[in-house]
Amino acid sequence: MTSFGPIGGLMIGILGLAITAYGLDVHGSYSSQAFSLGVVCMASGGIIMWMSNRKQRNQILTQYETESQKIGSDVDPIKYRNLYEGSPVLQRTVNTDGIILECNQAYVKNFGYSKYDVLGKSLFDHTAEKSMEDMQKTFEIWKKSGRVENIEIWFKRKDGSIFPGLISANNIYDDKGKLIGSNTAIRDISEIYQAHRVLGEHERQKIQLEELQKIDTTKEEFYMMVAKECQIPIAPIRKYSKILCDVYIGSLNEKQSEAVTEIYDNAVRLEQLMHDIIDVQKLNSNTMEFKKEKFAVDDFMNEVVKSCMPMMGDKKIEFVNSTGTKKSITSDKTRLNEIFYNLIQNAVDFVPTTGGRIEIKAKEEGDFILFYVKDNGSGILEKRKDQVFKKFYQVDISFKRKYGGSGFGLVICKGIVENLGGKIWFESREGEGTVFYFSIPK
Repeated sequence: MTSFGPIGGLMIGILGLAITAYGLDVHGSYSSQAFSLGVVCMASGGIIMWMSNRKQRNQILTQYETESQKIGSDVDPIKYRNLYEGSPVLQRTVNTDGIILECNQAYVKNFGYSKYDVLGKSLFDHTAEKSMEDMQKTFEIWKKSGRVENIEIWFKRKDGSIFPGLISANNIYDDKGKLIGSNTAIRDISEIYQAHRVLGEHERQKIQLEELQKIDTTKEEFYMMVAKECQIPIAPIRKYSKILCDVYIGSLNEKQSEAVTEIYDNAVRLEQLMHDIIDVQKLNSNTMEFKKEKFAVDDFMNEVVKSCMPMMGDKKIEFVNSTGTKKSITSDKTRLNEIFYNLIQNAVDFVPTTGGRIEIKAKEEGDFILFYVKDNGSGILEKRKDQVFKKFYQVDISFKRKYGGSGFGLVICKGIVENLGGKIWFESREGEGTVFYFSIPK
């Protein structure tokens, strides 16, 4: 029956339809018998057409199995079909017009169709728009050369999503050597493609990071160079302006004296700024040197008072050392003094012009010595507290500061304390003053 072909099946179906129409006339002779015969004819015609179409779809796959038997005649053809169906690689069989005649379960599952929806469709229906031209070229290459191997094509699923795959195809011929189709293998490379994309992104970020590091290194070197070069002319300016203030004070009029004093004060500020820039860059690059030694805490605190007392003169600030401990500590004495200098310098700028008070103290707390600098200044606004230890921070940038003002002081304090194994923090209320604490291991 299957050899009769789809045309014969169609003719039988049409005949059955005519007979059924006659049988619908209840007044005609033998109408019921004619109706039953018509239904049988239509059903037979449909079966013949279905079997003929199925035969055509299976012809290429059967031919592939036949060719496989020539390689090993003792192998059951069913095993080849099982290999085809069960392969994890996406498999499809197409004819020379690009019509899909067969596919395996992996193909159906990946593309999201039922097998019924796939068979009879063009292979271009499953090709993404971005690869349509490449697929057409690949299809022509296959027909001319008989082989396609590992060509990257983007495919389109039923839900509209696309994925990359590597397509390879071999020709299938009939017994007379005529090209009848191709068995095509598609390997989904979505994971590989994603891995390459991630690696590419990581490589791009790595290059960007290296470039940023180079820029940062160049920037730090530039800061260091500028700071050191600026120190050279600052030193004689500060030196000779100091001489003018001390030696020739009687021979200068008031205006001249004020000018010389202003030169000296600004030279000192600029010199301190250069020192701060150098210290910040050393902390950032972990090149700051620390020399630890054992010393008495109370003697050290007395030295702090002595070195910082000149800053109290202009405002007549009460400067108090409340240290009572006689303990010793092993740390970098010079760097600790630098911390105190920066914290006291900050306090001097923000205590009131009259009635100002600054207190320093050191006391033992477990394995640490706790130091603090307390003032009765303007305090720190709540909204600015998280900015205190950031570069260039000043409590009030509109406030005219006599000492420093670079915005590096607290950053330097934090960096030194942490490099000495301690921690630094503060307590402050607006209008009531500020206390800066820092603890250093004994």
